[in-house]
Amino acid sequence: MIEKNGKRGDRTYHYIECSYPTPLWAFEKWPNLPRRQYKTFSLERETDAEAWLNKEQKLIDNETWTPPRIRETRERRDAISFSEYATAYVENHHKRNGDPIADTTKDKYREYLRLYLIPVFGDKAVIAITRDDIQRWYDAFPVRKGGYGYSARRHVYELLSAIFAEAATKPLNQEGDTLIKVNPCSIAVYRPQRRKEPTVAEPEELTALYNAMPAWLRLSVYLCGVLGLREGECLALQRSDIELDTDRPVVHVRRSAKEIMKDGHRVIVLGNTKTASSVRDVDVPRFLIEVIRLHLEVFVTEEPDALLFTSPKNGGPVKQQTVRNAWYRALKQVLRLEGMRFYDLRHTALSKAVEAGASLGTVKNMAGHTIDTTAFNYQHESKANRNLTLKHIDEAFSSGSVSADADGSPQVESILSLFKTLSADKQKQVMDSLPPDVLAQVITSTLRGE
Repeated sequence: MIEKNGKRGDRTYHYIECSYPTPLWAFEKWPNLPRRQYKTFSLERETDAEAWLNKEQKLIDNETWTPPRIRETRERRDAISFSEYATAYVENHHKRNGDPIADTTKDKYREYLRLYLIPVFGDKAVIAITRDDIQRWYDAFPVRKGGYGYSARRHVYELLSAIFAEAATKPLNQEGDTLIKVNPCSIAVYRPQRRKEPTVAEPEELTALYNAMPAWLRLSVYLCGVLGLREGECLALQRSDIELDTDRPVVHVRRSAKEIMKDGHRVIVLGNTKTASSVRDVDVPRFLIEVIRLHLEVFVTEEPDALLFTSPKNGGPVKQQTVRNAWYRALKQVLRLEGMRFYDLRHTALSKAVEAGASLGTVKNMAGHTIDTTAFNYQHESKANRNLTLKHIDEAFSSGSVSADADGSPQVESILSLFKTLSADKQKQVMDSLPPDVLAQVITSTLRGE
């Protein structure tokens, strides 16, 4: 032991430096070790310094000595609790491409930790959790009769497995030591079957649902049920995303509305779409052009970034729960569709596109999907197939109970339904904006009392 002086700024301090020669036999296993091992103690800890030297000598004599820094790493490793490690994983995890995970995903993972994982594993050291512990947790997961809970268990287990996978592969030091040697999550988890197959609505049923929804919100039925937009994509649309006065009318899908926790409250933000391939341009069938145009005229302000759907209460973005509440009330008007989810509108749109003759490439572009299968490698969207799909969709909505003439006039029945909800001043404003042929049909139907 040697007493030495040191300086921190203008202050001089005294300390004890302890050292001993590294045992020669240790260099066979750790060839890059320094010749001596050092550790410092404050002057008042001379007794601790002597105890440290005695302990190190005993380890050398017993040939159980390992380099102190390796022992310190192991001690820190043994002390890391699941709660500490899992929380850091969720807060700092990135996707494979280096991007941080979405705030909505992070909120979901936090909920999984809080409800299902930390209550069971929280205080345990990560290194002490075994496969049997995982199996007992899995078997005890709350799954109710009828299969409710299977999907939740699978999702939570996937997060748990990802946490342990990182612990088993992420190096803690230059030697490449990891927190654990093997991922204890080795249960074969199978994807449960759907409790209920998606409901697919017919064109006349979509029209009935459109008319049953609140006037300011009803366009969402067609955007999701005909164009195949996701709910969040629909609620994030802005005026500048709508392009109708071109040879190819399209809706540009560029963002998605998401609810995140902020200061203890759920707030709506406009963020990225679900995947990069979800950014897309979706063709608009002719029957829908004037319906969209009318919605823009009545409910959307002139600013390019004005949202297509805003809350009547505060003028802000619309919550998904608000849409669903209106949706379930509208479903009462179409008894066959009882229990249909709003998300099933997307299934409806893609199913009807296939029935209308869409190639897999066209459907892939319409849905914003990236599916790596052999079939998709040989299916590509073509202009001819896209136009054929639009023609058949348009014909489906232009027949039966849906009003349209042979020239492909817009869906007058739906326009009338919205028209009747407006004040007299607004009706005049809308009538001034309608094309002559549509205006004539609206006036004729109004005079008939339809």
